Amino acid sequence: MSTSSPAARQSRLELIDFLRGVAIIEMLAAHYADYLPPRIGHWVSDLETAMALFVVLAGFMVGYGYRKFAARPGEESWVVWQRALRVVAIQYLLIVTIGIPSHLAGLPGYGNGQTLGVFVFQSLTFLNQIGLLHILPTFVPLFLVSPAILWALARGWELPLLLVSAGVFCVGHLRPHLLDLGAPTIFPFVLFQFYFVCGSLLGKQCQLHGELPPRAPGRWLMVSCALMLATMLLVHAHYIPAHLIGTHPLNLLGLLYQAPILATIWLGSRLLWPQIRGAWAVSLIERFGRHALLAFVIHVFLAKALGLLNYLASPPPWMNYLLIAISVLLINLALSAYERDRASENPRSWTRAMHVLFR
Repeated sequence: MSTSSPAARQSRLELIDFLRGVAIIEMLAAHYADYLPPRIGHWVSDLETAMALFVVLAGFMVGYGYRKFAARPGEESWVVWQRALRVVAIQYLLIVTIGIPSHLAGLPGYGNGQTLGVFVFQSLTFLNQIGLLHILPTFVPLFLVSPAILWALARGWELPLLLVSAGVFCVGHLRPHLLDLGAPTIFPFVLFQFYFVCGSLLGKQCQLHGELPPRAPGRWLMVSCALMLATMLLVHAHYIPAHLIGTHPLNLLGLLYQAPILATIWLGSRLLWPQIRGAWAVSLIERFGRHALLAFVIHVFLAKALGLLNYLASPPPWMNYLLIAISVLLINLALSAYERDRASENPRSWTRAMHVLFR
């Protein structure tokens, strides 16, 4: 049983917030990669693991609460199902505020040729896969099956859970869109559930032993760096054809390619956290991670605005770079204002409403 102090537990969760912030920064870079210089855009594409990292960390927080589930399974099941409902509500908010206006304006990729009624129905039932708006629906089935994962963790069935998850992943190689929520997505549930289960196992180990796994992270970091360099060499020196490395949707080679990158991010952050925590850039990234879902939604509006500008005109590259930097600053300002208002004695009504939706 863990005997760590509340301060130690808070430090671990700060690191998880930082890692979520890293995932947000990765996602920003990936969604703005088309506006960056080609060489930088290629590096971003080669190293980006934002969705995988998000899913691992979502699983971590589920697994971290396995003791609460063991004590109150019905109540904790409802807690994770509420997360799924909040994701659906946020998805619908994005459909209303971005999807419908873009469809009415006739922008490409927003149900062109469909009537408004058909577009709305297919969007609300996840049958329209609109860029950036296709990310959240993957989390809904992950949270819906979380009680089954917690039930296995509470009984100490980590190995059977991992084997079942790996088996489902193998089925996904043949039928990747078998259990998708709505239309086929680039992040199929049957594949990404493996990341979620691995994250839940890490969360249980953290709760059980009082520290983020693994022990001796320095040694494991050397292994992960060596594996990452080896996979990069094999792929980018064309020993393995790049088209065989699937990440949209994920395949086995894609998993083997992403796993060392994820491990290096996790282990490097874990090892260096005592030295880097408190630095300005780290504090900003941590703020993004504390409010990852809200940061994601704000970035969707800003990324869509930049995309619309480039659709209507052809701004020079320097202007796109400037707008990308401004968008990051705007997200930070919005999150800072949200935090300040929440910490005040009388938070405004919009702050309370956002807390209900994005907590």
